[in-house]
Amino acid sequence: MITPLTQFTKPVISLISTTVLTIALTSPIHAAGKGHDGHHSHVNKKAHMTAGGQPGKATEIDRTIEIIATDDLKFSHSSLEVKDGETIKFVLINKGESAHDFTIGTPEIQVAHQKEMSKMMEAMDSHEGHKMEHNDPNALFLNPGEKKELIWKFKNTAMLEFGCNVPGHYQAGMKGNFKFKGMK
Repeated sequence: MITPLTQFTKPVISLISTTVLTIALTSPIHAAGKGHDGHHSHVNKKAHMTAGGQPGKATEIDRTIEIIATDDLKFSHSSLEVKDGETIKFVLINKGESAHDFTIGTPEIQVAHQKEMSKMMEAMDSHEGHKMEHNDPNALFLNPGEKKELIWKFKNTAMLEFGCNVPGHYQAGMKGNFKFKGMK
């Protein structure tokens, strides 16, 4: 027996389907979807494999860098020096009252991620109780008070940066760049 959709369920399914389809069709970098347990997520590992490196292995970590995100829309570092082939474990701590994001990528990846984050945040706002999760190997989403780790193996890329792509944060200056040792 098929149960008819309630008046509440139909609009929610329609909104989610429209949001997922819009993000998937408009984002050249990411494929987006709605994850399990009410979490919004996005995944496309291949797109990030050539964007300044690839996910690193815990057994190959060369050093650890702690980065603090705050509500004054700044990271504790505005620039980081790295070496080609170096594997870094980033320990991200959100000491703010609002959510923050940490994404490693080229300026083009940052712009694409900002558009995606904006759409996903809008979808979350219309569905109270849902949380966003990043499943991208080059990005983390941190709720207030959270601490997470990201391991990244760098490939020599002159235009690589990190940024918070929560709507408005990157534009307010919550970003930094990677300087590769030996590059001018």
